[in-house]
Amino acid sequence: MLEFLGARDGFSDQGLYLYGKFDEAPESVPYAEFPGRVAASADFLRDHGVRPGSRVLFPFETSAEVILSFFALMEIGALPLCVKPFALSTPLRTYEEFLDRIARDHGADHVLAVPSLAPVALPAPALPLPPAGPLASGARRGPAVLRVPGDEETAFVQFSSGSTSFPKGIPILHGRLRANLGMITRTDGRVPGDRVSSWLPLYHDMGLVGGMLSCFRVGCDLLLADPTSFLFDARGWWEHLSAERVMGTVIPNFAVDYSLRMMADADPAELAELDLSRIRAVYLGSEPINIPNLEAFTALMEPSGLRSTAFMPCYGMAEAVLLVSSREPGQGVRTVPAPSGVPAVCVGRPMPEFTVRVRDGDGRICGENELGLIELSGGSLATAYLGRSGTLAGDDGFYPTGDIGFLDGGELFVTGRDGDRIKVNGQSLFAADFEQAVERLPFVRQGRTAVVESGGNILVLTDSCRETRQDTEGCRTRVVDQLVRTLGVTVRPQDVHFLRPGQLPRTSSGKLRRRAVLEAYEGGRLRGPTLPEPAPETGAGAGS
Repeated sequence: MLEFLGARDGFSDQGLYLYGKFDEAPESVPYAEFPGRVAASADFLRDHGVRPGSRVLFPFETSAEVILSFFALMEIGALPLCVKPFALSTPLRTYEEFLDRIARDHGADHVLAVPSLAPVALPAPALPLPPAGPLASGARRGPAVLRVPGDEETAFVQFSSGSTSFPKGIPILHGRLRANLGMITRTDGRVPGDRVSSWLPLYHDMGLVGGMLSCFRVGCDLLLADPTSFLFDARGWWEHLSAERVMGTVIPNFAVDYSLRMMADADPAELAELDLSRIRAVYLGSEPINIPNLEAFTALMEPSGLRSTAFMPCYGMAEAVLLVSSREPGQGVRTVPAPSGVPAVCVGRPMPEFTVRVRDGDGRICGENELGLIELSGGSLATAYLGRSGTLAGDDGFYPTGDIGFLDGGELFVTGRDGDRIKVNGQSLFAADFEQAVERLPFVRQGRTAVVESGGNILVLTDSCRETRQDTEGCRTRVVDQLVRTLGVTVRPQDVHFLRPGQLPRTSSGKLRRRAVLEAYEGGRLRGPTLPEPAPETGAGAGS
């Protein structure tokens, strides 16, 4: 990765642009300055005890200083352990326990003291953040030439989402990183004169590899913002894409759902003032795609020139660095009925560097249109998890991804996680099928529903709102009817529960932790109008 930073002489106008708000002037770091500033940051970190092989717990905030520190650690040969920064929405003790476990499990020598860690008790010595701006030590070095790490050297560690277990560390080798970045950039066809925008968190594989590092590899402009910028101003982000003549971006399905909700009442005449016709590549991944919402959003944005064929459903995972398969620009979204009859979205042909197969529960290799476990080999797949014995792949070289899907015409369709499969009358449905159906109801907020099985019953758990509190039984009936109409499945009204907002556990990247949801339900830790308060504790420990 470092060699790409030092190869931008022909593109001195390109660089990194950091936005606090989309309608304000950004902070910029031209690519021409990166080698000197990375080298100077590396000097600073060496002066504070970082050595080749040092493991640095790296809460990846979105700032120039943190990004430069990331590259500086790789320049030294140290190892960034990329984790989420502290957020006020996370209980302090919970975050401290998370950091402590990562540090303990992976032998962290330092913790980069980013601003968000000010209230946090650190599990390892604090490593100061290099000062902002060009450093004096950069001047004394003369023209900086960054080293070219070998293919088998570890660049950084990224972590699995943690949707089913504590996040696992995945060592990303420089050679496999280069290979996957090549897959990303050849698929969307970007060139140095292009501009790409991202607000995804940099501790997550989509944000770090797909959003940021892919731009550094090619040398196209990277317009970068913190995730909260999008949450506070979704419409402003689309206006920003128009004003800055952006060609592409990387987003989860949540961004489409959220944008649709925030912009549903937009005046078509105002949207026609935008020019999104230059957008030709929108990688769409991370979670199941809500087909009706995507269709509604592309229809809404039609006056702006945003083409539906710009959306590229894709499939990837941290264990593979990132990208495994993707539709290409201009192909559009393809849907076919899954074996269960529910519409499924194509995520493209697997990259030719990978071999993908589907196996059923008996180990038989599935034919086309047969549902089974997706397995992966080759390409940029990691060898093993950090600090764990054994390899990711089995004896035959294939890694079981935990995702269920099928192949059709050589293209891959992902229908859900194995642990989220719900069998009804011999057919495999998935929690996301139920959740998306429920979220089409006008009183249900997007991304605020979890469906799990308990005791043989299908449970629907969703955030309460004014309408559900005023007419609980009526809303329950509407949920039951909706599932019958859309999936042909009957859920008992007493198994539909409306919760206090914000109770559904999520991963650091925002995915539902359905196993944790089930445990919280069965443990009586979820509250709401249709779930009783737990009985008061009795005995010696009560009230302590």
